[in-house]
Amino acid sequence: LVATLSTPSESVQSAVAECLPPLAKRISDDHFARVVSDILASALAGESYSQRRGGAYGLAGMIKGRGLAALKKLLIIDQLREACDDKKVYQRRQGALFAFETLSATMGRLFEPYIIQFIPTLLTLFGDSNASVREAALDTARVIMGNISGHGVKLILPSALAGLENDQWRTKKGSVEMLGAMAYCAPKQLSVSLPTIVPRIIDVLTDAHGQVAETARQALLRFGDVIHNPEIQELVPTLLAALDEPAKNTDSALRTLLHTAFIHYIDAPSLALVIPILQRGMCARTASTKRNAAQIMGSMATLTDPKDLAPYLTELVPLLRNVLVDPVPEARATSAKALGSLVNKLGEEHFPSLVADLVKVLKSDASGVDRAGAAQGLSEVLSGIGMVRLEGLLPEVLANCNSARMAVREGFMMLLIYLPTTFGDDFQRFLPQVMPPVLAGLADENEQVRNAALRAGRILVISFATTAIDSLLPELLASMNHELWRIRHSSIELLGELLYRVAGISGKQAERDREAARALFSTVQSGDDSGEAGEAAEEEVDEDAENDALIS
Repeated sequence: LVATLSTPSESVQSAVAECLPPLAKRISDDHFARVVSDILASALAGESYSQRRGGAYGLAGMIKGRGLAALKKLLIIDQLREACDDKKVYQRRQGALFAFETLSATMGRLFEPYIIQFIPTLLTLFGDSNASVREAALDTARVIMGNISGHGVKLILPSALAGLENDQWRTKKGSVEMLGAMAYCAPKQLSVSLPTIVPRIIDVLTDAHGQVAETARQALLRFGDVIHNPEIQELVPTLLAALDEPAKNTDSALRTLLHTAFIHYIDAPSLALVIPILQRGMCARTASTKRNAAQIMGSMATLTDPKDLAPYLTELVPLLRNVLVDPVPEARATSAKALGSLVNKLGEEHFPSLVADLVKVLKSDASGVDRAGAAQGLSEVLSGIGMVRLEGLLPEVLANCNSARMAVREGFMMLLIYLPTTFGDDFQRFLPQVMPPVLAGLADENEQVRNAALRAGRILVISFATTAIDSLLPELLASMNHELWRIRHSSIELLGELLYRVAGISGKQAERDREAARALFSTVQSGDDSGEAGEAAEEEVDEDAENDALIS
């Protein structure tokens, strides 16, 4: 069997390695030591590639039969490290890497403690002067990452990330190679490590040394190769272009993502490439770019596993909140819906302070745009959490509508503008509580508060004119007799809006119809038309006037 290991066929060598463990248990210790010594010599000093490769397979098979204790007893790890440090003979370095690769594949996580100690050496060999050694280092890293545990990833990451800060470009390149090899981790370990790995690799894309930057591109491409989502797989070139040249390609990448119909779940590697583009999009200057990024972010909640998306929330939520105070209303609305979608799908436990932070903005002296964005965002977030949360917060909202501070009154009155639209018919039961502070706000001493109250009243009328007229009409009729003229004036406006809604027509459309009737009547009176045409026009005008009178 040992002689067969030199066969230039990896499948044969692998089969022999699988036969060796039970035999290794039956031979004597001296015989075992001699066989391992011969195999190790073949792995490190074999003349051909197949001899070195076969020796590595044989070593792994023998060690699996006797256990890790044999490694320490025969000083195998020390010999492999010595071979890795041999700068003169590349075959010894390559053979040692083969041995680490096969031992990791065969022993699995039992071999992990030795792997952790081997990482600094592996990082050095990534920058070896010999191409065969560099290729062996990459293959070894791929196998190691495929078998490592989540705890092992946490132990390896500091060493790999520290290498990125090194001034030596070869060390930096090796660190990038190692991070790129983590694309072959098991899915669970991959999803944990990606939020840390990919941003650091993206930073290296702009490195001054061309080989380091190219290695970073290849590392990102490896993450693209392990993507399981077919829609994202087709977009990998577009996404990598946006990561490489964000100023030039971010807009086009966002538009492409926005127009892509996703029918499969977005996996962790896909998220790792998409999230940095969304982050840059939400930091852009143009409102359209920020709006597109926020819209895609809101959709991600329904297309991904919450466990994969959760690690990114600490960076994404502040960015969405920044878009929430954008001067462009469309951008604010999109960001608010994105926050509501994320809270709805991931649960409030992932956003422990979001509601309190938005309420704090409504109570602050921030600009009107900031308070409007916070009000819209809070309404969407409450909708995502559910009615119970709204019921608990509503007394505080109504109390602050009567605050002594103008900014606070305006902020919470703005919230009443968005809540009816966000909650729909579910908000109808709160009308008896909401209508009095809204109508009281119509007589506020500050014009901004009055305007916000009037907008809130119109939204309530528009939303519930046909379903809750019994709640709206008595409040409006009572307000028509209020001692304050502003409340009487605004109540008449709202009552007119209510009657238009009940009648199923628009006030603006009725005004346009009256203007058209007046114009036609003037034409007839001037004598431009005569005879039957004139009589027909007069009849039409009379009919329109009669309809206007009935409506009025």
